[in-house]
Amino acid sequence: MRIGIITFWQSRDNYGQLLQCWALQQYLKKQGHEPFLIRYDSAGNKRRPGFKRYLKLFLIYPVFQKMASMANQIRNEKFRRYNDIKNKERRFRDFLEENITVSDTVYGDYSALREAPPLAECYITGSDQVWAQRLDYEDNKVFFLDFGNKGTKRVAYAPSFAMKDYPRKLLPLLKRELAALDSISVREYDGYRICAAIGIKATKVLDPTLLLEKTDYCQLLGQGPASRRYVYIYSLNIASASEIRWEELQSYMKRNENHVIVTPASGYIPGRELFGPVEYSYTTIQGWLSNLYYAELVVTTSFHGVVFCILLEKPFVYIPLRGKYSNGNNRVLDLLEDLGLNDRILDDDSTYESIARQPIDWRPVNMELAKKREDSFLFLKRALQ
Repeated sequence: MRIGIITFWQSRDNYGQLLQCWALQQYLKKQGHEPFLIRYDSAGNKRRPGFKRYLKLFLIYPVFQKMASMANQIRNEKFRRYNDIKNKERRFRDFLEENITVSDTVYGDYSALREAPPLAECYITGSDQVWAQRLDYEDNKVFFLDFGNKGTKRVAYAPSFAMKDYPRKLLPLLKRELAALDSISVREYDGYRICAAIGIKATKVLDPTLLLEKTDYCQLLGQGPASRRYVYIYSLNIASASEIRWEELQSYMKRNENHVIVTPASGYIPGRELFGPVEYSYTTIQGWLSNLYYAELVVTTSFHGVVFCILLEKPFVYIPLRGKYSNGNNRVLDLLEDLGLNDRILDDDSTYESIARQPIDWRPVNMELAKKREDSFLFLKRALQ
């Protein structure tokens, strides 16, 4: 079956985003299908400033605020240029071109996709937080597969809403969009509850990266980054070192004679070098997996950072996000609860030392993961029949 997939793919430094895209294709290819990424350029999928916004910018805001804004733009431009240099080392575009089948066309907006959709027997939306793109902006109907021939099968595989409750005023529109899909699965319990609240049946499934096994990813591994023992930090969605209790972690590493390697990446906020004069690794997809695999301990705020520690059977510490991005914790907390790994969460009652000295028994984890894989396999098999 020829299957077109809508998901996020444009990031130049978010490893999980590209790997979830690759993993779903890999699984579908193993089942004899012909999947391809529909290159929808959601980077341009932003709400345009309205009249009131322009009025504030040009008439209401004092001149000194405009000057401050210009200075901020200059700082951001310097950061962008710096980040561009670092992201070239990651070579995400090379990985995409070499490993992911893509549509011939890059669709710049919703209307272009509606006018000339790629031919396929099935469309899939997901995974990642594609349903966090709210329906009060019409172009986001793309992520609900609102395009193409009506006879084409439409499946949602593991999309995330990235919110506990969908905006009430948008629920009728959400119900209409979801009712047009043939099969629906979601990645988190919150997504399951949102669907149930509007009378839509959904199945909870695994993230696409978890459809594959350790051996699939070990084929991508390169040489280890260092001969010495190290702690690996995959830093995502934090603005300061204190958010991961950096001083405490430094003390732990000093006691255990650990080196530290850090890979910053962008999610809700741009990735930055937050930890002073440490070793920063702006590496490829393969290098990132190797950094995880050879680490003595992984410290991360990332969902996919945790996922790949589980897949590669690496000891890890998960630091939940705080503040306005804390809804992003749900996908991680759900997974850790399902697999009996709640003791890997750094909270007010635990320390790096107390978590790190607790070995992980991977046998029950892998047994439970295998059961959930089977459930996810079954959903896809039925959805694609």
